[in-house]
Amino acid sequence: MNRRVLGVTLILAFLIPAWGQNSKPAADLIIRNAKIWTVDRDHPEAEAVALFGDRIVAVGSNQEIDVWRGPNTRVEDGAGKRLLPGFNDAHVHFTSGGQQLDNVQLNDATSAQEFARRVGERAKKTTKGEWILGGDWDETKWTPAQLPTKELIDSVTPETPAALDRYDGHMILANSLALKLAGITTQTPDPDGGVIVHDAQGNPTGALKDAAAELVYKVIPEPTHDQRRHSIGRALEHAASLGVTSVQHMNPDYADIAIYAELLEQGKLTTRIYAAPLISQVTTR
Repeated sequence: MNRRVLGVTLILAFLIPAWGQNSKPAADLIIRNAKIWTVDRDHPEAEAVALFGDRIVAVGSNQEIDVWRGPNTRVEDGAGKRLLPGFNDAHVHFTSGGQQLDNVQLNDATSAQEFARRVGERAKKTTKGEWILGGDWDETKWTPAQLPTKELIDSVTPETPAALDRYDGHMILANSLALKLAGITTQTPDPDGGVIVHDAQGNPTGALKDAAAELVYKVIPEPTHDQRRHSIGRALEHAASLGVTSVQHMNPDYADIAIYAELLEQGKLTTRIYAAPLISQVTTR
């Protein structure tokens, strides 16, 4: 019988050789009636795929793959839908990306009032001592289009520090509490490569451009183990929802790598991770 075995990654699988006709075990999973893109130039399309454990053993027509069916094989109907190899993302910041999924979302806020309302709602859900982060705000969508100031959010974040990113990554809005924690006053000079925006009276408005944002970032506490693990879990869920099955995590903290090891041992690491720490983080003995 003509069976084709592919050298491609599909779902979370690596290919293993097919067994002979008399020794072939039953597949754990068969997906039939699908439109499978194989990435094989000679046989680009297939109807069905068989998996043994987490590995592909064969792809082909429904009839060809049916020989892998056993009494305990789970059979899924692809219903004519497209089935693709798992995607790889070659450059991600996995932990911070997972954190962003839980951050306040402000990019589609079309007014200063909506901006403030969303920040206030997030403040009500934020544990004491934690920061409100994220945002990706864009004041050009407002009428009038003007930069927000700390006064816009101070009343809704009296006890919660906030550092909200502009969508271009070149500015943040910090509330008064965040400015206080960072030690930013009317006397604070602009750092090299950054600008502390001031109002007509010389007071910081809360808008910090480029390197000035680092004055606030450096006082934000590092995430705890549980917070970091939660963010990684969110990133794993999001990757799986998009068919991303492997990533290159650029510049991870070693605390991230330790959590990957934990998840792997527990069978919960659902994305293949290639971790690439900064050279400055690598030490020699």
